[in-house]
Amino acid sequence: MKKKLFMMSASALCSVLLLSPLTATADEFGDAQKAVEEKDFVRALQLIRVAIAQDQQDIDRIRLGAQIYLEMNILDTAVSYAKRVYKDDDDSKQNVLLYADALVASGEADDACVAIRKFRKSADDVEMALAHVDALVAADSMVLAELVATTARSKFSKSPLAYLALGNLYFNWKPRPILENAADNYRAALDIDNKLVNAHFNLAICYWKMRNRESDDALGAEYLTKCLDEWTIVSELDPKNARAWFEQGKIYYYAKKYTKAVNALTEYRVLRPVGSGEPLASWFLGESLYKLAKCDEAQQHLTDAASQVDSLKPRVALMLARCNYDAKKWPECAKKYDEATVYSSIWDDADFWNHGTATILAGDTTKAISIMLQAADKAPAQCGSMFRLGYLLQARKQYKNSTSVFQRRLANCKDSNDTRVNILIGNNFFADSLIDSSIAYYQNALNVSPKSMWAMQLMGEAYLLKGSEATGDSLLNIVVANAQTSASNDDKRYGISAINAQNNYDIKKKDFQSIVNRCKIGTQINPQSAIVWLYLGIGYQGTKDLDKAKDAYQQVLKIDPNNQMAKKNLQSLAR
Repeated sequence: MKKKLFMMSASALCSVLLLSPLTATADEFGDAQKAVEEKDFVRALQLIRVAIAQDQQDIDRIRLGAQIYLEMNILDTAVSYAKRVYKDDDDSKQNVLLYADALVASGEADDACVAIRKFRKSADDVEMALAHVDALVAADSMVLAELVATTARSKFSKSPLAYLALGNLYFNWKPRPILENAADNYRAALDIDNKLVNAHFNLAICYWKMRNRESDDALGAEYLTKCLDEWTIVSELDPKNARAWFEQGKIYYYAKKYTKAVNALTEYRVLRPVGSGEPLASWFLGESLYKLAKCDEAQQHLTDAASQVDSLKPRVALMLARCNYDAKKWPECAKKYDEATVYSSIWDDADFWNHGTATILAGDTTKAISIMLQAADKAPAQCGSMFRLGYLLQARKQYKNSTSVFQRRLANCKDSNDTRVNILIGNNFFADSLIDSSIAYYQNALNVSPKSMWAMQLMGEAYLLKGSEATGDSLLNIVVANAQTSASNDDKRYGISAINAQNNYDIKKKDFQSIVNRCKIGTQINPQSAIVWLYLGIGYQGTKDLDKAKDAYQQVLKIDPNNQMAKKNLQSLAR
């Protein structure tokens, strides 16, 4: 179905003003007429429905109904009512214009041309010529439309509507609009009548299209300024012109002037509330609010747009997912990302990761891991997210997947976490008993950070486990010596871990004196380490120094009253 090619003709504007004298006295009908005069078409629509239901044969009610339904873009009903009015009296100019406008708006321009041509055979004026030009343009009869328009200009040279007709013709010229000629004729119409809203309206759109076709940035900016100036005039001359507010808001939206787009489209929504009017108004308004980070206000309009235009659903879902992510509404965010996956080709890299993050925080870790593994394939340069995923996989003992993610992170990211990532990869191999591989990554970590006590401690433990005692002890002794002089709590913790690793190795050899000597140092590094005091007790017990063993075990219980090993060993010494 074809739509009317130009937004506003003289006949469309005049149709709401050419009401016949009222012949009915129903309050709803009178109130509906008053609402139309005030351009409150939403209320008029409610009233006329009641008024027509009260008297379905009253042609005045039907005429008013056709005008209201046409204005509200409820085209099937508008055409039906306008046809009844036309059949009732096809000699009435008002009826012909109304019927023709309804037909053109609903894509039946050929029928509109027939009705207009029939009327013009017996009566003609510039307004009928304008309506004829618009109908012919809509019917793609450009040659005939040009003949009618040029004839009207010659015949009605002092009428602005004649120039308006020529402007509309050139604006819609096939195969390509002649925008300069269109603008010239709109300005000529305004030279005759500067308050002709239709001409300002059409000229604004003409300037916008000229701006879009212009390769010269400076000239394009000039056209945009002229366009916006025309919209200002339209707003002043006709502040309740819903279509004007919509077109103005749309242009501000495309020009990325989102605050002004919101202002114009909010005015449109006052005149055409959500659920009526142009569905795209909700989209332009919703996305403009979204761009201004006003997600709460945007949601209603975006949801309305998605409910009416299927192709917008995934884009709206993506916007609402991002809004819910910022608002930390995790279940809603995860759900919207799920709905937006069919539109993932325009996702930012962060969206893939945010989808997984929201899913985790919504409580579905298994699904989240699957999502984030896909994100790792699509956006491996998201360094923080790659790190968190690798760490999550490691915590869930998915060591192979964790290593793969960490390795891709190393390939795509160079930052202060490289040392830590190499260590964590080493830990994955260590957990899978791949000791040589773990040592290789601990060495990589030391290559990046030669003074990393964490890497040195873990590599020392790995060498001990491998059976390379001399190398393992050498590394671990460095860690312990560093812990004795360092003020860093991390270094002290690594020192204690190094001592414990050596103690485990010496227990197997029954070298209890070395354990005692080492744990004395450990209690100086961290007097609150229960494990060091426990090993000290074991060392003393192994060297038969039972009193000192008891003292060590009692110290353990002061720090950790529930330590079962210390309790058990004390009980054994009491016997």
